[in-house]
Amino acid sequence: MNSVSYRNFSGTGADNYRRYFVPAIATPVSVGLLRAADLQAGERVLDVACGTGLIARLAAEHVGRGGSVTGIDVAPDMIDLAKTTHAPQGANIDWQVSDAASLPFPDSAYDVVLCQMGLMFMEDQSAAVAEMRRVAVPGGRVLLNTPGAIQPIFESMAQAIVEHISPDLGGFVRAVFAMHDPDVVATLLRSAGLHDVSATVSTVTFHLPPPAEFLWQYISVTPMGPVVAAAPDDAKSAMEQQVIERWQPFVADGHTVVDQPMVIASARG
Repeated sequence: MNSVSYRNFSGTGADNYRRYFVPAIATPVSVGLLRAADLQAGERVLDVACGTGLIARLAAEHVGRGGSVTGIDVAPDMIDLAKTTHAPQGANIDWQVSDAASLPFPDSAYDVVLCQMGLMFMEDQSAAVAEMRRVAVPGGRVLLNTPGAIQPIFESMAQAIVEHISPDLGGFVRAVFAMHDPDVVATLLRSAGLHDVSATVSTVTFHLPPPAEFLWQYISVTPMGPVVAAAPDDAKSAMEQQVIERWQPFVADGHTVVDQPMVIASARG
């Protein structure tokens, strides 16, 4: 994972993220997080590691014109696209480039803090969660989700990338699933001083494109994209063929079907 980072995400990656990842994975995953958040009209919401702003825009629908939403992300390209993506009419959303471990907001500024599939990529997870607690009002809600245990298609993807492109990139794929244990997530929240901590696992079913199509979409939405693109054509072809062969058991009616566990954690400040 050391060779790639979202911190310097650039090029077409952010646009591909909005085009491919958001509808295929981020949108179905958001349902459980927002259900747990139970947002109310008029609340102030912070979306940490907001990407291109899906959760922030959905949150804005819940809190209405009397509420407000702030979306922050460490990647400027993500924030640039979030600003230009259509938001609900009358939504009060502020977008900022910021590191989750050092939020530029005063104490007790938000009623609810959300973080979708971002914690596992943060360099200082303890500091990031401590910051989420700091900016939440006393008794305010902090909710986040992370991918659960890595599933076979992602494991075989990592193996194909390692064998044909670079050993370093396999670490990035597996890093997505680094916070798969709900007990570890819960401990992190409690260590930050949060209370009423709960961390559970539920399953979300993804209906993804066919193997080769999804492989390249997935690579294009991550910082791995430029590294893979620079690899020799025969290496890329071998990687693709290996993925196609090993994903066949998961293909049905033209889709790659994945039942992915997700950790959903909630706590109060």
